[in-house]
Amino acid sequence: MRKILAAGAAMSVMVLAGAAIAQPKVDPVQVDPSRPDWENPAVNARGKLPAVATHFPFESRALALAGDMARSARYLTLDGQWAFHFSPSSDDVPAGFEKSDYDASSWKDIKVPAMWQAEGYDQARYNNITYPFPANRPLIPHATNPVGSYRRTFEVPAGWSGQDVILHVGAAGAAYRVWVNGQEVGYYEDSKLPAEFDVTKHVRPGQNLIAIQVHRWADGSYLEDQDFWRVSGIERSVYLKAIPQARASDLFVKAGLDKAYRDGTLSTELSLTARKAPLTARMTLLDGDREVLKTEAKVAPGAARVVSLTAAVPGVKPWTAETPNLYTLLVELIDAQGAVIQATPQRIGFRTVEIKDGRVMVNGRPIVIRGVNRHEHDPETFHVISEESMRRDIELMKRANINAVRTSHYPNDERFYALADEYGLYVMDEANIESHAYMDYGNKVPALREQMQLGFDPAWEAAHRDRVLNMVERDKNHPSVIFWSLGNEAGIGPNFEKAAAAARKRDPSRLISYLGWGTLDWEHQPNAYVDIYAPMYDDIEKMVDWAKDPTRTQPMIQCEYAHMQGNGGGNFKDYWDTIYAYDKLQGGFIWDWVDQSMYRYAKDGRRYWGDGGEYGKNPGGDIEFGDGMIQPDRTPNPHFYEVRKVLSPIQFGAFDPATGKVTITNRHDFRDLSGFDFEWVLEGDGVEIASGALPPLATRARGVETVALPLPAIATRPGVEYFVTVRARAKAGAVPLTPAGYVVGWEQFSVSATPKAAVSRPGPVTLADGKDAVVLEAAGAKLTIDRATGLVSSYAKDGTVLAKGGAPNFFRAETDNDTLNGTVAQQKPWRVMTDARQLRGLAARKVDGGTAQVVVEYALGAGAASFTTTYAMAGDGSVAVSGELVPLKDDLPPPVRVGLWFTLPAQPKTVEWLGRGPHETYVDRFTSAPIGLWRGALADQNHDYMRPQDTGNKLDVRWMELGSGGAGLRVEADKPLMMQALAFPYTDLYRRPAGTWKSSDIVPHGDGTLIIDAAQWGVGGDTTWNHVGQPHGKYRTKLEPTRVSFRLSPFAGEGTTPDKARPARATEVE
Repeated sequence: MRKILAAGAAMSVMVLAGAAIAQPKVDPVQVDPSRPDWENPAVNARGKLPAVATHFPFESRALALAGDMARSARYLTLDGQWAFHFSPSSDDVPAGFEKSDYDASSWKDIKVPAMWQAEGYDQARYNNITYPFPANRPLIPHATNPVGSYRRTFEVPAGWSGQDVILHVGAAGAAYRVWVNGQEVGYYEDSKLPAEFDVTKHVRPGQNLIAIQVHRWADGSYLEDQDFWRVSGIERSVYLKAIPQARASDLFVKAGLDKAYRDGTLSTELSLTARKAPLTARMTLLDGDREVLKTEAKVAPGAARVVSLTAAVPGVKPWTAETPNLYTLLVELIDAQGAVIQATPQRIGFRTVEIKDGRVMVNGRPIVIRGVNRHEHDPETFHVISEESMRRDIELMKRANINAVRTSHYPNDERFYALADEYGLYVMDEANIESHAYMDYGNKVPALREQMQLGFDPAWEAAHRDRVLNMVERDKNHPSVIFWSLGNEAGIGPNFEKAAAAARKRDPSRLISYLGWGTLDWEHQPNAYVDIYAPMYDDIEKMVDWAKDPTRTQPMIQCEYAHMQGNGGGNFKDYWDTIYAYDKLQGGFIWDWVDQSMYRYAKDGRRYWGDGGEYGKNPGGDIEFGDGMIQPDRTPNPHFYEVRKVLSPIQFGAFDPATGKVTITNRHDFRDLSGFDFEWVLEGDGVEIASGALPPLATRARGVETVALPLPAIATRPGVEYFVTVRARAKAGAVPLTPAGYVVGWEQFSVSATPKAAVSRPGPVTLADGKDAVVLEAAGAKLTIDRATGLVSSYAKDGTVLAKGGAPNFFRAETDNDTLNGTVAQQKPWRVMTDARQLRGLAARKVDGGTAQVVVEYALGAGAASFTTTYAMAGDGSVAVSGELVPLKDDLPPPVRVGLWFTLPAQPKTVEWLGRGPHETYVDRFTSAPIGLWRGALADQNHDYMRPQDTGNKLDVRWMELGSGGAGLRVEADKPLMMQALAFPYTDLYRRPAGTWKSSDIVPHGDGTLIIDAAQWGVGGDTTWNHVGQPHGKYRTKLEPTRVSFRLSPFAGEGTTPDKARPARATEVE
């Protein structure tokens, strides 16, 4: 994730280590054999076998087709409990712990896989940009470099005799050494990729000892400066496998399409070890249980070699993210007697990816990337991710109409790619390379760029190349992977060019992406050695400039855009209106998928979202971890629904109320609309009047069709608004992991509206103008206004106080965007005017028609503005309220909001409203919320953001009722307004110093909140950390006279329409 440090004129001003100010350094000697491997960039591995594709060598065809290696006699898991010793310093590790006679009886147990910080050891740190240690590459401070030492025993199965035994370590780091029975077998550094070691010569019959020593930091950590939790340990599975000595150690499956994109082309390269006897290599392609083809080749005895099996596959079903058609490829090695030596299954998909006519093409058609960046994160285990969690992520992505994932910023667990293949996601597979801090300094001091950025340093060339190539080797058989990414925010330089060339040589069938933000803003341009232009956070203006510039030939797919931090996600629709307008713009990857907070528990047992400072002093602060579309427990954030709506591949538009005609646009790239059912619902003020289904549609991919909705004639009623909503629901199996009936796309259109009829409100109103207060009474309602403050002391019905306050309000609780993009500083005058206003006058009088009126005038900011509030009580006890802000100086910034702030001492239990819902909405984030009649608990109207901030705003509200089964309060707007009803004081949401309050502090208590606004800024959505993150101009208020008007009235019972309102909580299926 891109964030910007303040530029400095000298090296001494750069922040690189923790919270301290430190000068970035480059040790004059990068490669020194006398140093330990973990401080030597020339050593990335020892004893490690060459990287290979994810696969397992089963002993039979039946087991291979079942695909569960745990059922194989060739598999032995080492997951589970290990003996563990934690050393806070690399100079103080247990000597000889790898030996069998070492006494580890005092050691504690730890589970594998696990991050040891999740098990109670060491400090978890959340860093962005800064290294968590003083930066002086390649050196690591020994005294503060923790080390975890692991031991466990295992028994080699008797049936493994005569086979090679391979140890597989799924991922650990930053660096680790491995011993078996006291003998060192290898070393590796890359905390996100597997390493395999041949331990055949080290194991013995009976009991064996394995020992692993993990260093928290290593020279490789200079390439792992990502924006995430810095934790350590063995984070993916560890196991042993027994494999024949004569075997296929790797397979490279190339499943493509011919030039007509109709028939399949299949090539499988088998890397065979040396053989003493002849073998047969057989390749069988299965479509489910049906055998599509079989081909084989005889292999003579001899040295290691690569054998290729090829075949044409007529009439193949291609793989795309929309149509994830998979075949099973079974590769077998068979001895001279016909016995299976090795059976290896591989799920494959036939597809091509290329740049053609300046656009990314899959299977010959241009695609649009509706993508998201995904960190691997779990709120209990940090980076250890279960398959259930991965599947849940993909399920939610499918429901959000996301079709692509960037594995930010490292290769993910291999199981994720298999799921992406199965359920249909395009993947940008990213190498575990980010050296953000050195990149930043090289950018800000251009004269030192080549000295600072690791991409220019020859000593680090092998590390860059190996991390890219090892990723390519592991994931080369996955159809979901269509891009290789060289890394993230690591600058530029020849090391990246060479890594790109090596990747392209090994796998020319995929595209390569990398921006790296290695160029300054005025050098904003693509790298020549990649295939697409993948900038970060280009605003809409830059996107249009790129699209219109004929000299820019690469398609643009933003690797990061739409920064979703906190209460953000604004103007998302604007991005996509722009993307759809230009062929050269092919989408992007939202930042990002999941909030990276952890479960923490208050003293009273309440759970809250822990931030970067929860585990000790930490530069990550209390904001940067909450950038996700979903929360760590996979609960959607409100902007999830906005993304789901905007990214829908089925769009509706151009509705004609007179004819009922509506256009349906199929934005799928490959599939028609036959997998969806279409329906319409006609409502008047949120209450259903009629509904129906449309005939089946089969609109082609990227096609447009016009249909007529058979709307009935209706007798309109004064003041009632009529809307029709059209929905597309998925048929069973149409969208993986979503149920039949799931709404994939919808739109709401206005049919008609008639003016409200005048309402007669007869009855006597009394006015008592006293020394301390003015009191208006009618029909059992009583309004008391304090003469000292001009505020409502109480608005009551039959003695029950319904509301208090009515303070002019121009400030909102700071969102994350407001805090970091300059809005808070800009709005300081308005906060002062909200908190400190001067009462200039209060006048009460009877008005013709039987009403009584009180006018309150305030001076704001020493003559900067004025605000006038008028209360007029009618004979039915209702009160017409009007407030008007008049700016008196033109050098003020526009206020972030204009409205009136009431408190709710009666603490209503329920809230019902006619307006947008069910989730919160803002002027730049509302397209996902239809106008309807909604009802829910007041306690549910705030969202549990990682850090408390403004929440619960409701847009286009016609009326709102707050009640508790007895007396209640109704607010009716003269025109649609914004309303915010919360079950706690609004000031609870105000920002406080980091660590002084938590999400669990936001609970129902005290007086509730009701804020009614005429205008309010949007939440912003481009970035968070600079002024670009402020809402676009059209989503800000103006410095001009602004009026808010509405009517307060009591009601009795459960409200106006309790049986007809929909639940005011969004469901994932609706």
